[in-house]
Amino acid sequence: MGLFGKSKDSEKERKKIKSKVDKLMNQYDNEKIDGATYSRKMMKLASSQKRK
Repeated sequence: MGLFGKSKDSEKERKKIKSKVDKLMNQYDNEKIDGATYSRKMMKLASSQKRK
C-alpha cells in the first residue's frame, strides 16, 4: 500500500505483537515472572520482530 500507508497485513501483525507484549506485561504485573525473565522475553520479542 505504498511507503507510508498501512496494509491490512501490517495492521494484523501489529495487533499480534501488541497482544504478545500485553500478555508479557500482565505476567510481570501479576508477579508470575520476575524482572529478569520479563526483560529477556521482551528483548527476544523485540529482536524477533526486527529480523522480519
